Amino acid sequence: AGWVKNILFGRQLSHGSDTENPQTFEEAFQPPPLNMEIQQMPNLDPFEGPEFQQQQQVLPPMIQTQTSYGSNNTPGAKEMDAAYKVSKQLVRERMERENPEDVEILDSITESDIVCVRGTYDHIHLVLNAIGVPFAHITPEQLLRMDLKPEQTVYVNCPSSFPAEAARKLSGFVEAGGMLITTDWALKHVIEVAFPNTVRYNGRASGDEVVSVEIVDKNDDILKGFIDQEKDAAPVWWLEGASYPIKILNKAKVKVLVRSDELKRKYGADPVIISFEWGKGIVYHMISHFYLQRSETRTQKQATGASAYAKSQNVSITTMNMFEEMEQMNPQLNYGVIQSAATSSEFVSRALVKQKKRNKN
Repeated sequence: AGWVKNILFGRQLSHGSDTENPQTFEEAFQPPPLNMEIQQMPNLDPFEGPEFQQQQQVLPPMIQTQTSYGSNNTPGAKEMDAAYKVSKQLVRERMERENPEDVEILDSITESDIVCVRGTYDHIHLVLNAIGVPFAHITPEQLLRMDLKPEQTVYVNCPSSFPAEAARKLSGFVEAGGMLITTDWALKHVIEVAFPNTVRYNGRASGDEVVSVEIVDKNDDILKGFIDQEKDAAPVWWLEGASYPIKILNKAKVKVLVRSDELKRKYGADPVIISFEWGKGIVYHMISHFYLQRSETRTQKQATGASAYAKSQNVSITTMNMFEEMEQMNPQLNYGVIQSAATSSEFVSRALVKQKKRNKN
């Protein structure tokens, strides 16, 4: 009790403070303007019609911060990039130890296998870049013209708005066998439109905080990175300011994979990650974002060095040496921060492998 230290893994403190579509971690860590409103995404193609018109969305008062990005207090772009690089090695080693075929499948992935749709706030493309996975990076408007294949995986970053026609196209894509993975505000702008009567936003936006989580479905392979954590350093989940809690509408269809009692107590809904089948395909959705996951060091173990995390995962001598070298160069990156990078990297990697396997069967 009393051992709590916040580590900002990523850098934003609310949805409204993000740099739209950064190409590197350095761009993502640029300090935001102190006052801004969420504007409707620009319409790059002539698809405007009544259903595409949406009201300007204004956030609750933003959390202001004088954080020095990349300072001695918080990991910056350099440290985050280092965390993902060593996490990539750790995840590959774990997967190869369990099933070498999974690493071969991961290495066989091409740009045509993955589509990452730009949003306004989450930046899954930075995670994909960091773990060395090729992908096509497109706008929602380009999605309307794209010929999606059922063997693909589509990621939709947290958007402030989304063309309804594009959302309905994703419904058909999943029904044919595709895998769709979305984050946060996509719950309202994509999931509610494309997959009615499954889940919806419960109407209560979260604060900026970290909550403890519980793994509910231990049979889904993509959660392997969360399941295999030590009991005295269980993973936690960052809720960004104004994240959208998930209300389950169809309990028979929708699976809650990860939940949080803290989340339910504060915001009325406990799902953190959910999934459901739709036709031949599957949808995964999570509250908050991928690349901005941070760690709250609630135990002394999570405040120890990055190499302590590597040791807990029984890595090889080569990988341990890599962690120790990285730890000397980046002392800010402790057990908790590497844990966040590793679990998000493993989720992305195992989801891609799962979809490739589904299409082989």
